[in-house]
Amino acid sequence: MAEKYVIDGAKIKCSLCTKPEGKLMVTSNQIKLQDKLWATEADKGKPNLMFQGNCTKFSNNPPPCAGVIAPIQWQNTAMGITVDGKKALLESSTIMCATGGVPITIEDTAQKDTPTNIPPLAPLEDVKLVVGVDGPFIVEENKEDNE
Repeated sequence: MAEKYVIDGAKIKCSLCTKPEGKLMVTSNQIKLQDKLWATEADKGKPNLMFQGNCTKFSNNPPPCAGVIAPIQWQNTAMGITVDGKKALLESSTIMCATGGVPITIEDTAQKDTPTNIPPLAPLEDVKLVVGVDGPFIVEENKEDNE
């Protein structure tokens, strides 16, 4: 099965953050996939990896992750697929944080599943309009007046 590419707004995770789920913000290009910016290996700075919690690597008075995060380089990027000359990120891509020493992972690529092979619908049967009922079981069909 082919892996999904990562787009702006993807959910990321750091096991050392008190709020481990973060968000990936794309700033490296203006190329879109599913109407969102396409993430690449260049999206690796503090403005790209957004976490709201504190870094538990520091036992006393843990600082906000946003202030101490130090991403190094994305691993497991797409082979042969580049966006503005940078390798595209995949759902299996990870990036090591030099501060915490743990990998930050992609938890949700933000892509939406879209059907690719939709079978055609069967034609509808002709529908007859019922205009009146004589008795409990007799149905009359609509007849146009030609007067």
